[in-house]
Amino acid sequence: MLKKWVITSLSACLLCGTVLAAAPAETTAPAGTAAPGTAVTAPVIPEVQTDPAVNMKHPEKYYLVSGSTYEKVTGLLEEIAKERTGLPAVRSQYYYRVEKNLTSNYLYSVKAYAADTHVLIGSYFVAKDGSCVWRLSQNGDGAMIFGTADKLLEKAEVVVYPDKIQMGSHGILRVHVPGRLPYDIKVTSLNTSIASVSDELNIMPQSEGKTDLVIDLKMGDTIRTLTKSVRVVETADRHTGSSGRNVGVGIGIGVGWGGGWHHHGGIDIWV
Repeated sequence: MLKKWVITSLSACLLCGTVLAAAPAETTAPAGTAAPGTAVTAPVIPEVQTDPAVNMKHPEKYYLVSGSTYEKVTGLLEEIAKERTGLPAVRSQYYYRVEKNLTSNYLYSVKAYAADTHVLIGSYFVAKDGSCVWRLSQNGDGAMIFGTADKLLEKAEVVVYPDKIQMGSHGILRVHVPGRLPYDIKVTSLNTSIASVSDELNIMPQSEGKTDLVIDLKMGDTIRTLTKSVRVVETADRHTGSSGRNVGVGIGIGVGWGGGWHHHGGIDIWV
């Protein structure tokens, strides 16, 4: 009986071992690698911009490198908290490039570079009158980090195009903000039976006549209100050359955030 039990047990063990050997072993992919059959997405490497003037013999031809204006512009940036400018706490770790040519005849373009690598670490617009400073992002958007936009908004321009809007067509608004800086806009028609404003901020003719648009532009806490006349005609006026059929590109939809306001992240029409 004992012999039979030993033989039976031994047979069971051999059978179990055979089953275990036949089962495929689980494999674990090394850390950092994708499992077989899984798509691998390449990591996104941010673009690195370096100082184009680092090897220039005479950078003063294109940049302000000294003088009262240079000191005024860079000094204003230095007075702003590092948390807002994003610059290192130690001044010797970076340097500035201030372009000689003004943007929109009003803004100094200023860039900060790391002293050791010459890599761009900050980009700014500084108003020539010192009224405001904007920090720019890589996607072209910007945020005001000092001052007010009162004087900046005074230089904004709004044009209704075409000057005569034909029935069956639509009109647009052309907005020019210095430096293509972001703004919010709200447009209201004083007589919607003649012309209304769509959700896309297009001017939609309803009947012949003339009315006015009230246009609110907002930057920061500053709002500037303008009025523009709109004329709707039944047929094109050949003498003006404004048929209204090809109105081109306007300010676009932007991002609506309630109350009729639309945000435009630095969208601009004119250079």
